Amino acid sequence: MTMQKTPLLMSRILGRGAKLDPNVEIVTLLADGTHRQTLEATATRSRQLANALSDHGVKPGDRIASFMWNNYRHLELYQAVPSMGCVLHTLNIRLSSFDLEYIINHAADRVIFADEDLLPLLEPILDRIPTVELLVISRHGEGGESGFPNQTDYEAFIEDQPADFEWPEIDENAPMGLCYTSGTTGKPKGVMYTNRSTYLHTVTQAMTDSMGLSSLDSVCGIVPMFHAMGWGLPFTASMLGCKQVLPHRFMDPERLVALMAQEEVTISAGVPTIWQGIRNLLEENPKKYDLSKLSRLTCGGSAPPVSLMRWYFEKLGVEMIQGWGMTETNPLGTLSRKVAKRSHLNLTEEQQFDNIAKAGLTHAGTRARNC
Repeated sequence: MTMQKTPLLMSRILGRGAKLDPNVEIVTLLADGTHRQTLEATATRSRQLANALSDHGVKPGDRIASFMWNNYRHLELYQAVPSMGCVLHTLNIRLSSFDLEYIINHAADRVIFADEDLLPLLEPILDRIPTVELLVISRHGEGGESGFPNQTDYEAFIEDQPADFEWPEIDENAPMGLCYTSGTTGKPKGVMYTNRSTYLHTVTQAMTDSMGLSSLDSVCGIVPMFHAMGWGLPFTASMLGCKQVLPHRFMDPERLVALMAQEEVTISAGVPTIWQGIRNLLEENPKKYDLSKLSRLTCGGSAPPVSLMRWYFEKLGVEMIQGWGMTETNPLGTLSRKVAKRSHLNLTEEQQFDNIAKAGLTHAGTRARNC
């Protein structure tokens, strides 16, 4: 007898956390406070979203675009769109209108979900993206209007939709995510993520020798969800049932640190400039914020200075984990930790910091070669 052959589909793992611990919170920072909803509510709203898209005529394989910050509705798209067999195309809000127009048309996006404060960035191209049939606006009380002829409000789009949706059985190699490079060499190039590749990345990212995520973590993903699928954190945290803390558009150090302290964040992910700004704030206000729950930070985008890694370790007891990857690697390729393998146990602290200044070790299942 052989083991059952089960396709590696994202729909099989994204709702796991909500089933195991349904009352864990998803917290989003807003202009007037925080929005809170449970993992169970997030899973239910994701199924309502899938029903709404299905009623619109969306079929497996169709591209659904998001033009959004890190928030609870974006997370609902992360769960619903791949699970229903469609492709989540995360549009980078930092790109020029020229690149956005090319990317949307090249991907043939049918629907765009956009946060209302970002609508002005879309307005210049709305009459030049003919494949887009519907604009769904996510409102947070911040204002913002669009001249797109066929638009609706996010909550109106999903209200009264059934709370159940039967996720389809599709091929595990079917596409589920789409990210484009910035176009620094010629036109932007699309990278299609598959269910299989993202499923394996999700499981690997949670491993102890990787980011070491568990259901006990409170995860603050500062890295944008429109950049390389948020380094995969929204998927892994949803699978495990982590508390997720999302900063929306509020990226200044003071609001980030206050949010992390309030929500007892244990792990966060961002680029070096974020952690340098937070360091400066904490040095100016050493006793104002309680980050005693914070145990590790993941840093990527560019190599963080060893002095920055040392400061977090020596002042806060926080390990900074340097990560390297690309859009094309789904996205994490290597991670560097102070003690990454047994042979590191006898290294001096100086040698350990020399190690984490390097790119680190490849993920399980990832191969690298010298060029």
